[in-house]
Amino acid sequence: MPTTLRSARRQAGFTLIEMVAATAAIGVLTAAVLPKVTALGGAAREASMQAAGGALMTVAATAHGRFLVHGGAAQALEDVTVPLVYGYPAAVPATAAAAGLAKGYTVYTDVSAPTDTTPAVAAGTMSLVHNSIAGTPRAVRCYLVYTQSPGPESPPQVAAGGNTTPGNCA
Repeated sequence: MPTTLRSARRQAGFTLIEMVAATAAIGVLTAAVLPKVTALGGAAREASMQAAGGALMTVAATAHGRFLVHGGAAQALEDVTVPLVYGYPAAVPATAAAAGLAKGYTVYTDVSAPTDTTPAVAAGTMSLVHNSIAGTPRAVRCYLVYTQSPGPESPPQVAAGGNTTPGNCA
């Protein structure tokens, strides 16, 4: 009976070599997967910016349609009064709020050169940075630009700012 008890003890648990091998395998798998997971975050942030651009263009089309029917220097959209320029929304925070972006994005409207943590803002534009990267160096490489209408019959433009790519948004 003592031999049976002794062999049962040897079977319980892992050896040090097995533990080191398992830890090394987990480390190799983590090193292979981590860059891909990080890149997904950048792609998701860029996709979010594309959706934000679509929301801004929807607000622009809606406001312009109402302007054509009713006229006026401003339109009420989503309980927000949006000032118009040539019948389209101006590059002001109210436009971002009407598009539902006020909570998820930091909106820059004051004309300024880029800094280490904020994108450039030209006259007649606003730059939008996702709140998860606002105030960081990444914000200068991953942002959206809304350019208000430059004249009659010219709709506003929405584009990715600077060198915005999924890699730069990660």
